[in-house]
Amino acid sequence: MAERTIVGVDFSGARQDKNTWMTKGFLETEDSCELKRGSLMLLSCESISREKLTEQLKELPGDAVAALDFPFSVPIAFSEYLGYPNSDMPDLWQAAATMEQAEFIAQRDEFVKENGELLRAGDLHVPGCFSCLHKTNPNMVPMTFHGMKILSTLWKRTNLQVPPLKFPERKGAVMLEVMPGAALNAFELPNKGYKGGQNAFELRMKILRGLRRVSDVKVINLPAFHEECMFSDDALDSIVAAVVAALWAMNESENAFRKPSKRHTVADAFAKYSGKRKISPGIGFLTEQEAARKEGWIYVPKK
Repeated sequence: MAERTIVGVDFSGARQDKNTWMTKGFLETEDSCELKRGSLMLLSCESISREKLTEQLKELPGDAVAALDFPFSVPIAFSEYLGYPNSDMPDLWQAAATMEQAEFIAQRDEFVKENGELLRAGDLHVPGCFSCLHKTNPNMVPMTFHGMKILSTLWKRTNLQVPPLKFPERKGAVMLEVMPGAALNAFELPNKGYKGGQNAFELRMKILRGLRRVSDVKVINLPAFHEECMFSDDALDSIVAAVVAALWAMNESENAFRKPSKRHTVADAFAKYSGKRKISPGIGFLTEQEAARKEGWIYVPKK
């Protein structure tokens, strides 16, 4: 097949449930008479409820790649605190599905009081990444909670693949954890100030003009969606996420992303990237890949 379905999602856990944006399109994977390989045709960019997003993700074809902007899991120490030691992501998704948001947040509050806002091991390689237990941003923990619940539903009802989990029998759509700001940084485009402030519109336009030239993905009809992006930074983030998904669809086997290492341990990464940031104690012996299967991993394009 010469085309693959591409989805980018800027996710929101806000109570009003009106700030999630989804971009859909298709990627040309072979040269054709009309489009060259690497051409991304956007079909829609719209605000969507979490329920409707779940339904649409359920219906994705097996070759689709969806890039989702929310933490796929929580630090190992918090998993243990919740009563799920040695659990991979699907177990944590199921745990979230059995909880109410208020309970999840209350558990977070007690945990953070004792342990601080721990990062996941995979967050260390992402500059400026906050903990998914972050208290200052009121959307962070609800976003993590609702995202995990959605993944629980999808994992049960579809054949989806979630890197770096390894389930060879699963041949469905790929779901990637992404962070649009980190992708913009990797693309050497503005990754701060475009969400608000005096120069926000100017920076958004700089991003829109730069997306076509900074990767192998050519968004051939991006100007048609400039209005949405200038109106909403969330819309823009969903398009950036779609570009990341398209890049994965083109280059997964060519190592175009920073992936969790099978050989290097979390202790190696901590020594290289930590600064003053804290991760779950006692996990240094795990490989990055082992930790990522429990905590999630933000897939960032290599510079």
